[in-house]
Amino acid sequence: MRKFFVILMLVSGVVNAQDNVLQLQYCYEKMMVNYPLANRSEVYSAQSELKIQNIKTGWLPNASLNAQATYQSDAISINMSTPTGGFGFEGEKDQYKATVDINQLIYDWGRIKTAKQLENAGLQVNQQANNVELNKIKQQVNTFYFAILTLQKNEELLSVMLKDLEAKEQTVASGVKNGVLLNSDLSAIKAEKLKVKQSITELHLQRYAAIDILAELTGMEIRYDVVLEIPNYTIDDQTNYSRPELVLFDYEKEQLELTSKAISKQTKPTFFAFSQLGYGKPGLNMVSDEFDSYYYVGLGLKWNFWDWNKTKREKQIVSLNKNLITSQENTFTKQLNIALQNEKSRMKSLEESIATDQEIIKLREEVTKSARVKLDNGSITSSDYISKLTAETQAKLKFETHKIQLVQSKVNYLYIKGEI
Repeated sequence: MRKFFVILMLVSGVVNAQDNVLQLQYCYEKMMVNYPLANRSEVYSAQSELKIQNIKTGWLPNASLNAQATYQSDAISINMSTPTGGFGFEGEKDQYKATVDINQLIYDWGRIKTAKQLENAGLQVNQQANNVELNKIKQQVNTFYFAILTLQKNEELLSVMLKDLEAKEQTVASGVKNGVLLNSDLSAIKAEKLKVKQSITELHLQRYAAIDILAELTGMEIRYDVVLEIPNYTIDDQTNYSRPELVLFDYEKEQLELTSKAISKQTKPTFFAFSQLGYGKPGLNMVSDEFDSYYYVGLGLKWNFWDWNKTKREKQIVSLNKNLITSQENTFTKQLNIALQNEKSRMKSLEESIATDQEIIKLREEVTKSARVKLDNGSITSSDYISKLTAETQAKLKFETHKIQLVQSKVNYLYIKGEI
C-alpha cells in the first residue's frame, strides 16, 4: 500500500509539472478563444441570420389595412332627359372606405437572391476583419511571452552569480580572519551580494507583471512559477503569405462584385400580382349610395427604366473602391516584403552575435577563474574579483538574451508570413 501511494505521488508530480509548462502555440489558441474580440463572430452570425430572414420576406405576400372617411365639397351629378322620361343621379359628398391590399411578388430579376449573397459576403468580411484584429493580438502575446523567457533566464544567471558570491564570502571571511585579506574586501562582497539580490527582486516583479499581462491576453490563470517552453520553429526562404489581411482583401473585392451586380438589377422590371378587398360607401358601383363590399385582382409590372445615369455612376464608384482595395493589398504586400527582409537581417546579425558571445564567455570564464585564485591568495582585492565576475555574468546574459531574441525573430518571421 505504501508503495502504491509513493507511485501515485510521483505520477501526480509529473502531471502537475506538465500542467505548469506553457507553450507559445497554446497561448495563441487560448487567446483566440478567450479574448473579448472572439465573441464578435457569433454576434455577426446572429445579425446576418436575422437580416437574411428579413430579405426572404420579400417573397411573402405583403398585406396592408387602409381606412378613410372623406367629405368633399362637390359630387358627381347626372340629370338626363329622354323622350320617354328622365334619369337623374347625385353622388354622396361623404364617402367611407376600408380596404385590405395584398401584393405578391412574382419575379424580381434575382434581386432577393443577390441581396442574400451580398449579406453572406458582408458576414465573411466582418468575421475576417475580426480575425485580422485577433491576429494582431498575437504580437502582444509574443512580446510578453519572450519577455518572461528573458527575465527568467536573467534570474537564473544572477542566482548563479549570487551563489558564487555567497561561496566567495565565506572564503574572504576566512582570509580576513587569518589576516590575509582586508575587512573592506569582505564588505565589497557583501555589498555586491545585496546588489545582486536587489536585481533578482526587480526581475521577479517584472516577470510577475509580464505573466499577469500574458494571463490577461490569453484568458488563462498562469502561475508565477510557470515554465515557458522555448519554441522550436523552422523557417524557409519562400515568400508565400497566408496573412488574414490578404483573405480580407479578397472578401472585400467579392463583396464589391456582388454590390455591382445588385446595382445592375435596380433597373430591371419586377412583376407582381395584387388584389384589394374593400367595404365602403360607395363600393365599385359609383351610382350606389349604399355600403357595399367589393374586390378586384390583377397583375402589375414596375420598371424604373430611366434613372438619369444614377446606376452607371454607382457602378463606377464600386469600380473605384475595387481599385482602392487593390492598392491597399499591394501596399500591404510591399510592407510584408520589407518586414520579412528586415527580420532576415536581424536573424543573421543575432546568429553572428551568438557565435561571438560564446567566445567571449569562454575568455571571461578563464579571467574569472584566474581572479578567483588571486583573490584567495590576496594578490587582488574583492572589487577586482567582482568586476571580473560581473563581466562574465554580463557576457552570459547577453548570450542567453541573444538566443531568445533569435527564437523571437524566427517567430516574428513566421508571423509576418502568416504561418503561426
